Amino acid sequence: MAGCAAGLQMARGNNSAAKCKGRREGVEKIMKKFKLYFDKEKEEAWLNGMCSRGLAMTKFFLGFYTFAPCEPGAYTYQVDMPPASRKFFGWWGRKREYVSFVEGTGAEYVCSWGFWVIFRKESAKGEFKLYTDIESRILLYQRVRLLFLVLGLYDFVVSLLDTYNVWNYAREFLLEKGSLPEFGGSPVVIPGLALMYLITLAMLTMAARFTVKIRRLKQEKIFS
Repeated sequence: MAGCAAGLQMARGNNSAAKCKGRREGVEKIMKKFKLYFDKEKEEAWLNGMCSRGLAMTKFFLGFYTFAPCEPGAYTYQVDMPPASRKFFGWWGRKREYVSFVEGTGAEYVCSWGFWVIFRKESAKGEFKLYTDIESRILLYQRVRLLFLVLGLYDFVVSLLDTYNVWNYAREFLLEKGSLPEFGGSPVVIPGLALMYLITLAMLTMAARFTVKIRRLKQEKIFS
């Protein structure tokens, strides 16, 4: 009996060790990558490329993508911006309805961030595209363009106000002290302004790019 008990304890110990090892290996296989994408199509291509290498995206937060092991090419990813609601607070309810609608097609909701939603579908279930006709793609690009345009104009106004405040401070300092301030106590002032203008440029550039895409689709629609 003592031998049996010892054997059972050893078996339980081995099972526990195996489970712990499996958990450690699972944790080790989880991968995080940092990337910033402004173009949804490039983001989709990257996510599907990662999946083809056996890494399926499962989470996103502040530019950090989390990947878990999967069979190479197991999923097809799509990045989407659902249609907005006329009422600001009604947008979230509209978003939930839209997610439920897409899930009803056999797709899986992965995560959302701001106005963006990421879906995926098992490749074995067939091709996965949320927008297959020209008109729906035009409407999508118009929504994306509007977002970049609003963000770009907002950043531009904030940048101008900050520039005005810095200029006034420097001018008053020059009149009072006879020299320009060194901003020694605020080393991030000038780089911060430069960053704001760069963000503005990036947002407006993306708005312009989507304008070009919309025009091309409209031409394609005319000649198709």
